[in-house]
Amino acid sequence: MGTTLFCLDSAHPQADGSNNDIGRALSLIKSFGNVVFISESRAQGDKLATQTLAQLTNDGLYRQAVQLDIRALMDAERSQAGLNFQDIIHRLQESKEKIGLIIAGLQEVAQDNRMVSLLREVIEQKSITVLGITDMGGFRKLEEKPELSGFLQFILAEKKEPQAKRDKSVLIIGATSLFGNAVFDLFSRECRNVKGTGFSKAAHLGFDKLNATSEEEIKKYFSGKADSDIVIYIAGEANADLAEKERDRARALNTDAVSLIARYAKNCKFVYISSEYVFDGNSGPYGSGSTANPINYYGRTKLEGEKISLKSFPGALVIRLGALYGYNGPNDKETTVSKLIAALDKAEPLKADNIQIKHPILLEDAARTILKLIDYGASGIYQANGPEGLNKQEMAKRIGAVKNEVTGRAFSCSIIGIEQAGAAGKPLNTHMVNVDTPRPFDEGIRFLLQKMQKKEKS
Repeated sequence: MGTTLFCLDSAHPQADGSNNDIGRALSLIKSFGNVVFISESRAQGDKLATQTLAQLTNDGLYRQAVQLDIRALMDAERSQAGLNFQDIIHRLQESKEKIGLIIAGLQEVAQDNRMVSLLREVIEQKSITVLGITDMGGFRKLEEKPELSGFLQFILAEKKEPQAKRDKSVLIIGATSLFGNAVFDLFSRECRNVKGTGFSKAAHLGFDKLNATSEEEIKKYFSGKADSDIVIYIAGEANADLAEKERDRARALNTDAVSLIARYAKNCKFVYISSEYVFDGNSGPYGSGSTANPINYYGRTKLEGEKISLKSFPGALVIRLGALYGYNGPNDKETTVSKLIAALDKAEPLKADNIQIKHPILLEDAARTILKLIDYGASGIYQANGPEGLNKQEMAKRIGAVKNEVTGRAFSCSIIGIEQAGAAGKPLNTHMVNVDTPRPFDEGIRFLLQKMQKKEKS
């Protein structure tokens, strides 16, 4: 029925991109009990999965793994595939020794609702450690079943690391923003020629000044210049409450600017950064093909920006992101996380919203996902948000614990949950299916705080 039982030997990942993939896989498995590798080839996926389980043998829990090929299982006896899959799962759950399950062709599960339900149950209970293998096309099939894929931890496998920088010219419009700065930093290390634009802070930070809402400036900027291979648009209005109050400005930045750029930026791979706020938050998890229904003006402008991008640029890539957090330097724009970190330094009770659930994603992880999607030649809509849903009160408690661990400073006051309101309606829970799951929240906060410490000392 397409199943193989084999023994595992401790192995070490090769010194290439698989090193990072396996490290993140180990972290996600320890937190969520599963990981799915999206890889270029079956051979690459097999290698990543077996090396990941082999690394887990160091703690003595795993000595064997069952490798199951879903496609072979279904081809052998399609009418009985669901029952056979159920039998395999039950036998593994009853095993006295903890055995890892490697599932090749995981996307085939999406064809059988019984298999979808059973695997979702396994994932929720963490009764078996599951390592899945699929490719980009297979990911799209799984994404059509968000009731399962919304709880799978996907890793978009790194392509083999190049010996030199990618031979690409990249223009980042909005490089002075919080996220733009992180994207510029990563792409500058990874690509041959990277330029950035900004507006009010451009000169101070050494970027080209460009008003993305001015057709005259856009025309002048692009005329007479060699076409960029990749144009990444990050210069939008990201504050939902401000967008509600200043609608003309929000529309000009998030929507109309894309149309202007399309008139003068030719022959480029266009990347549009969108938001989880295109969803109403009532019926997640959301796949990229789930019905978008924004409940505030900000979400509507981002959804329109997506549509214009896909219509105006052949092969455009749209990436919806969850709540971004991170640290570039002391002049960063405030985020929910940075406000909570600052509040935890004060000797007074902290009041934080305990209603809206967000899925925070570290700047560096989101930037890396963009680069990997470009490496894969991806087009259309993809999504990346944190693997955990947390309200602000929960975030504050988690940040406080990690901050105490990293700095030795404990927050001794109470953290009080309240309902907070703003000018814009906020979706309750915009949990999205990830194409590339970032690190868990505690790890991200630890990374952020250590980065802050390092920069403060330098």
